[in-house]
Amino acid sequence: MSNQDRREVLRIEGLAKQYPGVRALKGVDLSFDSGEVHGLVGENGAGKSTLIKILAGIVKADEGSFLFDGTPASITSSKDASKHGLCFIHQELNLVNYFNAMENIFLGHRYPHRFGPLVDWKKLKQQAQEILDVLAIDIPLEIPVLHLSAVQRAMVAIARAFAVKGSIYFMDEPATALTDVEKEKLFAVIQNLKNQGKTVIYVTHNLEDILRITDRVTVMRDGQVVKRSNTRDMTKDSLISAMIGKSLESAFPSRKGVIGKPLFTVEHLCNSRLRDISFTVHSGEILGIGGLVGAGRTELLETLYGVRFADSGSLLLEGKPYHPASPKEAIKQGVVLVPEERRKSGLVLNRSINENVTLMSLSEVSRFGLLKHTYLRQRAKEAGKSVHLKAAQYTQQVTTLSGGNQQKVVFAKTIMNMPKVLMLDEPSKGVDVGARFEIYSIIRDLAAKGAAILVVSSDFNEVLGLSDRILFIKEGAMTSIQPNKEIDQERYLHYCYGRTNA
Repeated sequence: MSNQDRREVLRIEGLAKQYPGVRALKGVDLSFDSGEVHGLVGENGAGKSTLIKILAGIVKADEGSFLFDGTPASITSSKDASKHGLCFIHQELNLVNYFNAMENIFLGHRYPHRFGPLVDWKKLKQQAQEILDVLAIDIPLEIPVLHLSAVQRAMVAIARAFAVKGSIYFMDEPATALTDVEKEKLFAVIQNLKNQGKTVIYVTHNLEDILRITDRVTVMRDGQVVKRSNTRDMTKDSLISAMIGKSLESAFPSRKGVIGKPLFTVEHLCNSRLRDISFTVHSGEILGIGGLVGAGRTELLETLYGVRFADSGSLLLEGKPYHPASPKEAIKQGVVLVPEERRKSGLVLNRSINENVTLMSLSEVSRFGLLKHTYLRQRAKEAGKSVHLKAAQYTQQVTTLSGGNQQKVVFAKTIMNMPKVLMLDEPSKGVDVGARFEIYSIIRDLAAKGAAILVVSSDFNEVLGLSDRILFIKEGAMTSIQPNKEIDQERYLHYCYGRTNA
């Protein structure tokens, strides 16, 4: 659908809601068009959830009005919301696990019948397949949704919304549990809905997704709309600045403590991916590692962690030779890596927070091979508290946590026993903005306690905002090492591309 063919399908004016002691919404004005994907972003507590609950008829607004296709309307119940074509696809999909896909798609509808009370399963399947065909969705219809993949379950929820003649789709963190491949399938269906003139309001903390799939974006902060823009005019940095209400540069926590003596030294390190890397990182120092994707940054961390082997060169930890044969040996000597893909390498998703946090400290929380459960829970709670972990209970599976809290579990696990050297690979990847700056504070605190920290990040502002010095790598070779204060964005890119005369 072209921009010229779009029309305003929903306008919200002056929406306000107050709870005891809290003004959740303060005169919110919003509009949504047909045939668009509209991003809605904001930190936790910005008012997004209250807005969605009001539109769903769960919460009643104190003030404000709604216009659907220019006609005034009220929303006082979920029935009103459905009548106006509003449908809601939440992170928790509310599917009946033991019903199959077609039963879930038509849940709440009267199934087609034949011969009196008998359900016409053939016709039901035909109707379900027609919906899937329109949406270009390919999922098995007769298998209980319990046995479907995460993305297939999301598709069932979208098809169910389509079955009730939904025209405005609110999707709240629909991609959180999806792999990259599954996410692509979801995005294809969203594009299909858009092409059919439907409106998709996409709510997520993942700003990369917002920039990729939305046409317009609205930013909320403290119960108000603070920014509305065409997505093409926004960047990740400008979105973050709007969300937090200040420039990104000023949002990073200030340095605590002092840089101490040399703690970790790398001399002439070489292997199949690295060429003659040499540097020293000091106690209390944060060393950023800059470079383009594929430059060898992750491979450097993996070599220092014992995942990859060095062909030549030497490593010194506190002045003594350090050559880990495995991550287990690295951890034993106080060198720890927080990996980029935390869901694959940093967490056991189907296990509890308690179990994940203490995973690297089993010898401490066990005796004669048996876990000391009371002590385990106590130590996990202490570690979780130190990283401001937000969870209803520590017995819940980590897969139920937000991206930010999952990363905090990884940090809690890492610092159960204070590391000497902490290596971080994309520490804020997939993390909401509020949790991101909490993680930055955790990193600063660890440096202040004397850890030597290495940070790899594709986010220029993150490297610059955290680091004391920056080591640049291109094609596995070190091109320069520079004090943070001498680097701006232009110089940063020069060094990433290997232009040492920046």
